[in-house]
Amino acid sequence: MRQFIVLVLFVVTFLWAAPVRAGQPLSVTAARRRVDADPYALINEVNALRAANGLAAYSISPILMAVAQAHAEYMAATGNVSHTGAGGTTSPQRILAAGYPLAGDLSLGGLRSENITAGRNKSVQQAVLEWQGDAPHLNTMLGPHLREIGAGVAFAGETIYYVIDCATPTSSGQPQAYTPAPGAAQMPEQAYAAPLASTIVPSTPDSEGKLIHEVRPGETLWLIAISYGMKIADIRRLNNMTEAEAIFPGEKLLIRQGLTPAPTVSSTAEVTTTPEVTPVPTWTPPPLTLPATATLEISPVNGESAPAASVSSNSSMLVLGVIILAALVLAAVFVRAGRRIE
Repeated sequence: MRQFIVLVLFVVTFLWAAPVRAGQPLSVTAARRRVDADPYALINEVNALRAANGLAAYSISPILMAVAQAHAEYMAATGNVSHTGAGGTTSPQRILAAGYPLAGDLSLGGLRSENITAGRNKSVQQAVLEWQGDAPHLNTMLGPHLREIGAGVAFAGETIYYVIDCATPTSSGQPQAYTPAPGAAQMPEQAYAAPLASTIVPSTPDSEGKLIHEVRPGETLWLIAISYGMKIADIRRLNNMTEAEAIFPGEKLLIRQGLTPAPTVSSTAEVTTTPEVTPVPTWTPPPLTLPATATLEISPVNGESAPAASVSSNSSMLVLGVIILAALVLAAVFVRAGRRIE
């Protein structure tokens, strides 16, 4: 009886543990699925970013979807996060090889760009936020001249690999004839679509008091709005734009109206740019003047005052005569004094 009870407990324990062991491999997949990791969720996240910046949503291209998914699976198989794919191909080469009607100068890579990333249980939100960290990756998602998108997601353990390929098709929808020159360098990985602008020089009101901004390549509605201190919704309302309507280079947007027109400057007005310099006062010493005549006063002798002699500063002879006369007078005095003593 005791052996029977032990056997029953052993069978129950085995049956209870078996599903747990069977479920262990599924726990990795369950961990993956705890994050949003789906190609279409990735596209929705990118299009939400475009809408926030006043850009139209990307259209989904089946060809770009296949190209992006194949490259995501290649990275997952090799563990190498790189734009270089199977056989050393670049993203424009893979896009052209798949038959996509790529527009633009194909010798420069065409109008397209690719973003890639990978991480342990990384969500699509984390991937898109990471791509916003630098201009080339942000330009892939907000390039004003790109029109279509394809996305790929692949798994290797708990690491998730993401790829988006964005491009613009030809107007005819037919691939361009293109034969690379022998020995030509590989096509660049980043598209040559106009880079995003980082600053905007605001316009001034026109003669009617309207503030008009002409969109330049790389500018987004978000950047235009903050440059003028406006809200995107207000700019859309003033220009009768829908929520999904994009802006294009050369388009003129009404920003404000009813403003004071900027003052006009006459074309004949002369503008002086030379600064006015205040002269520093200077001191000029007065001229040195000497008296024309100097007076020599001779001390009295024996209580007698000698007449003051006038000496010309211009006649040395007069001075000499006065000196001789004085010497004679002194000599006479000494002679007289000597005779009295005798």
